[in-house]
Amino acid sequence: MLSERIKRIGEAFKNLGGWFIFLFIVYLIFLIKIATIDNYQNNLFFQAYSMIVTGFILSRFLFAYFHRPVAMDENYQPSVTFVVPAKNEQDNIAETIMRFNRVDYPKTNIEVIAINDGSTDNTLWEMLRAKRQIGGEIRIDIIDWKKNRGKREGMAEGIKRASHDIIIFVDSDSFVDKDCVKNLVKYFSDPKVGAVSGHTDVYNKDTNLLTKMQALRYYVAFKIYKSAESLFGAVTCCPGCCSAYRKEYLMEFLEPWLKQKFLGVQCTYGDDRSLTNKIIKKYKAVYSDEAKAWTVVPDTLRKYIRQQQRWKKSWVRETLIASNFMWKKNPLAALSFYSYIFIAFTSPLVFFRAVAWYPAATGNWPIVYLAGLFLMLLLHGIFYSIEGGKSWLSSVVAFWVVSLMLIWQLPWALLTIRDPKWGTR
Repeated sequence: MLSERIKRIGEAFKNLGGWFIFLFIVYLIFLIKIATIDNYQNNLFFQAYSMIVTGFILSRFLFAYFHRPVAMDENYQPSVTFVVPAKNEQDNIAETIMRFNRVDYPKTNIEVIAINDGSTDNTLWEMLRAKRQIGGEIRIDIIDWKKNRGKREGMAEGIKRASHDIIIFVDSDSFVDKDCVKNLVKYFSDPKVGAVSGHTDVYNKDTNLLTKMQALRYYVAFKIYKSAESLFGAVTCCPGCCSAYRKEYLMEFLEPWLKQKFLGVQCTYGDDRSLTNKIIKKYKAVYSDEAKAWTVVPDTLRKYIRQQQRWKKSWVRETLIASNFMWKKNPLAALSFYSYIFIAFTSPLVFFRAVAWYPAATGNWPIVYLAGLFLMLLLHGIFYSIEGGKSWLSSVVAFWVVSLMLIWQLPWALLTIRDPKWGTR
């Protein structure tokens, strides 16, 4: 008993020290921003960029602080349908499906629709094995497509076949926690809510430094950025790892979403972000940090770069679409949204000026710019450490290096926006 109390006191002092360092880094960032503004002198564009990016990031932490989960209503237990499209996921799909049978939720209120989307490995066999192992505890419908049709087609098929109120999409390499369902569905007691993003952590985070870095990125992306968006009911992407939707609302725009085209080309990626866009145009999309799941992330730099390039392309497309209606949302949510667009599209220009033009023109190294970027990422790392994250410092360094490496991805995404290739496999 005494040892537990001492341990809690130690943790409290550790967290207090972490928050002190966090605030000190904020102070250093402001000092660097003042120096940066002096360097920019009368250049209003770069001054604006410097202040907007600082204000945006710090506001994420502030908004996330005020995000609170809704209370659980034990009498509200809508029926749910898990939908899992899969292609060539023989290593993970059985565990993905078997996790559905372990959730703390009435079995009679659960059904599973798994789509084998033209796999050329043992994905179908693994699906059937999971179904046999579960037995008749929950209803499992396995759809076998001999020819690959794409993830969006699989999601749409699941929506059409679902007989329950809430549809929970789970990627074929993701695994839900036993409390996940009840912490997703409780938000749907509000009829204005059309979608709920769960919280996803990295399952294979200990594989190497790259996966550890992604563990930090995932945690902060959900815990800070989605929390901040959720405060206004405007989560801009409910990811495929684990997100829930109200079926009634999905049916309002299912066919237009399924047949979506952009610049005359059929959309074959960014399905989760585009589905979220359809929801937040009319309803709320929120985040539940208690609805936990895990996902397998790329463990090689090549796979990671290709994944990030695909995500950048879908971000560009859906952000341009969302910009047509986000101004109608909460003023703070709209200001944040358009501020981030400005940051994203101007950051490659700022990067080029800082690391190429400025050193060539002045003979000075871009120390202030690189230090400012590192401190911004270190801020995320300190928060991750306070929350119990491991290997946070090496992850921050890796994050910093990879961010500098991949600064070219947004311009390339713009140039290849009409390329419909999936880009991961």
